Amino acid sequence: MEDRAPVVSSTGIDQSSSTATTSAVRKHEGRGAWVLTCYGICGLALFGVLAYFFSDFISH
Repeated sequence: MEDRAPVVSSTGIDQSSSTATTSAVRKHEGRGAWVLTCYGICGLALFGVLAYFFSDFISH
């Protein structure tokens, strides 16, 4: 997916090619960012489950 061509929208405004390609190129995060995001979400879910059981244990 990183070797895809940049998407250039046709707006009818005459721009230099370097400005058009620079503004149309998207920066994609690497795989490490997605792995850390998944770990963060799983960690928050685990913390929520543990907090629920802990509060249930304390209340009884």
